[in-house]
Amino acid sequence: MNSGNTYNSIKKDLLGNLFFLFLSTSCMAQLDTVLHIDSVVVDARIDPSWNRTVLNKHDLTQRNATSFGELLSSTAGVQNAYHGPHAGSPMIRSMSGNRVRILRNNTSISDLSGISPNFTISFDPDNISDIHIYKSQSSVLYGGRAIGGAINIVDNSIPKNVPAKPITGSVKTSWQTNAGHLVSFDLNGKTNEQSTWHVDGSWRQNGDIRIPSHPKIDWAYNPTIDNMQASMAQVFVDKESKQNITLYPYLSQFVLDNMGDPSQGLSEAEMYTFKSHSVIGGYEVPNPANPQYIPDQDPSIPLYTTVVHGIYDYAPVRNGYIPNSHADHKTINIGYAWHTSNMHIGIGYRGNQGYFGIPGFARIKQPSHAHSHGDDHQHRAEDFGYSPINTRALSNNFVSDVSIAVGSPWLSSIKNSYSLQLADDRELLGIYQMNKFNSNIHSNRLEFHQSYQAFWKGLSGLDLSYRKITGTGIMRYMPHTRSQEWSAFTQQQFAIKSLRLSTGYRIEHVHRKAIPDAAYKRSRGLSGGNLSPRNYKLQQFNSELSWKILSFLRVMGSYQHAERAPEINELYAGNNHFAIMTEENGDDRLPVETNDGIEFGMEFNSLSGWNLKSTYYHNTFKNYLYLAHTGISRSGGFLVKEWRASDTEISGWEVELSQQTIFAHGAKLFSQGYFDLVKNRNTSDDPMRQWAEGDFMPNMPTSRFGFATKLDTKNWSLYVAADSYLKQKLLGKNINPEPPMPAFTLLHAKISHRLPWSKYHLEAYIQGGNLLNSEARPQQSILKYLSPLPGRNISMGIQMAI
Repeated sequence: MNSGNTYNSIKKDLLGNLFFLFLSTSCMAQLDTVLHIDSVVVDARIDPSWNRTVLNKHDLTQRNATSFGELLSSTAGVQNAYHGPHAGSPMIRSMSGNRVRILRNNTSISDLSGISPNFTISFDPDNISDIHIYKSQSSVLYGGRAIGGAINIVDNSIPKNVPAKPITGSVKTSWQTNAGHLVSFDLNGKTNEQSTWHVDGSWRQNGDIRIPSHPKIDWAYNPTIDNMQASMAQVFVDKESKQNITLYPYLSQFVLDNMGDPSQGLSEAEMYTFKSHSVIGGYEVPNPANPQYIPDQDPSIPLYTTVVHGIYDYAPVRNGYIPNSHADHKTINIGYAWHTSNMHIGIGYRGNQGYFGIPGFARIKQPSHAHSHGDDHQHRAEDFGYSPINTRALSNNFVSDVSIAVGSPWLSSIKNSYSLQLADDRELLGIYQMNKFNSNIHSNRLEFHQSYQAFWKGLSGLDLSYRKITGTGIMRYMPHTRSQEWSAFTQQQFAIKSLRLSTGYRIEHVHRKAIPDAAYKRSRGLSGGNLSPRNYKLQQFNSELSWKILSFLRVMGSYQHAERAPEINELYAGNNHFAIMTEENGDDRLPVETNDGIEFGMEFNSLSGWNLKSTYYHNTFKNYLYLAHTGISRSGGFLVKEWRASDTEISGWEVELSQQTIFAHGAKLFSQGYFDLVKNRNTSDDPMRQWAEGDFMPNMPTSRFGFATKLDTKNWSLYVAADSYLKQKLLGKNINPEPPMPAFTLLHAKISHRLPWSKYHLEAYIQGGNLLNSEARPQQSILKYLSPLPGRNISMGIQMAI
């Protein structure tokens, strides 16, 4: 990777942006306000909504995840939009990408992760304290990009608390049979009672990952495979269409007379006809009889018969391995904070560098050669020129936050968070760069917290963001773009006895602009239309009422209205997008996407520690934006798709059951189970959508259920979990009917032992993923025809805490 130009660009951007960074930090520090509390500032957060799930640090280390989507995939309603072992993103109730906002400490960290899977979401479970998953009710707090939910990563990049000792932390290393090796460290310290620091880092590396069988699905080599499926499975079908000439009683005299005239463009197939006469020079002329005609044949015999001579992979793949699944990830986080009894000021840096492969192949041109099998069949073989698709990413993120305690009932605290992200993301064919995007993203969030006695809490604020993306490369799929967003919001909660009402409103302005340049070569498709600038005014509203009817029974009902502006790729994309192996075409005329959603829930709690929670949701989308098939394939086998808007309904059920037992000798047993079902249904009367996608959206998550149990004793910990994915019954179309993937079960386990050693604490563990070595092809993955999930992986590791 040519990092010199990247770092020069970063230095140049920093000189222009340091004033913004300084202003966002210092303006809050200089507020003239009265402070009344004598403890470190803590936000007076409103209580969580019904559909917020919190995963703590201990939860996140139970499974050895290699992507952010995999890390959260055991949560009810959340699945992994698998795009290879290292590029999975969270899918909430069948929605992902630009509909699920990813934040870090309440500030958006990567608005580009929804545009392409190569804009990966970096994470280190050892540095994460909590992950908050909002399955709904989040567009008021986080904007239109959270129309399908939001995920907030709470980490320690900027220290929040003063540690008890001058230095605390841990060092961890693990060896894995099927995911390479991992080394990480996490250190926290203080220079005095007001000044704290933090540093952590990790390095993960692996070669190609093993799987139980062949990487491609079996029917990829079936002679009945159609052209669309062949493109998605990346196979070339050498086939010949033979005309059954014995069915035609006549030969066309017109074709016989003009076969040698190149201006007519006639073929031999047109010579055979059912008509007894041809029209030549305005006169009917009898057609001669076909000497090979056989009368009285079965009328069901087709006029053409397809003969398949062979099926070949675009590029060679190895049995038992995910092709091109290598990875090399490095992260570093550094932070410093200054605390007083009523103020917190912090700055931090996050660095991430990654190089990994996507299990697919592509090429730029379409060369071919002709050869024969000795049966008089000459064909063009597309069997060379393909290279593996790789991606490189470098991200530098500078952050700051300031919190001030005010102590007034109408204003308990103020918080300001700022983030500057400078990133370099590249798509490669082999080692050759196809496109490169440099992004410069500013995000600033100002929050005002209130807490009026016990019955009224609230949060109001302003969000501002600016993003500029410039690109280079011979086949980049987007022009230069600039986006600006600002919004104001408020979320208020009222609690009176057993009733709790939460309601909120947000107004949002979004501006998108494409900046064409001479080097940007658009495809032959829609290609973003005229690349017109767009301005959108959005409104978000939500309300949720919960009622604790009895001590053990609570019910909930909610309504939300959310609006989302199209993203830059949905508006302006127009070329080969190698990471998703598609020629992606945006449309600059796309309207605002809106969602009116309702939810109902019920929760039971028993005295013996059992908790049962059930939720039904129904979302009515108008102008649901989706990447649609056109039925065309070109550019080295890539399918041509375009962004369209159509009406959709998303509904489903989630059921969660949990129980915790604390034994007399201090051991704890926690068990939980879940079931979820989601339907993403086509409700439009658009015949084009019915032809291309059918009654349901393709690549929709399948119904599933799972359980997990964890036993903790003084020195031992045991965790066992299984997730069973059912065979999909609600199938869509990819022009042709979508085939269902087989059902599968993933079994995970971890056993660890704590070993006191001098002043240190050691923990040794053995961890296993996909212990049944199942061939797992999630229905929601667009790569399911090319690669299953990784096979069995056993890891052994040790962690030392100081």
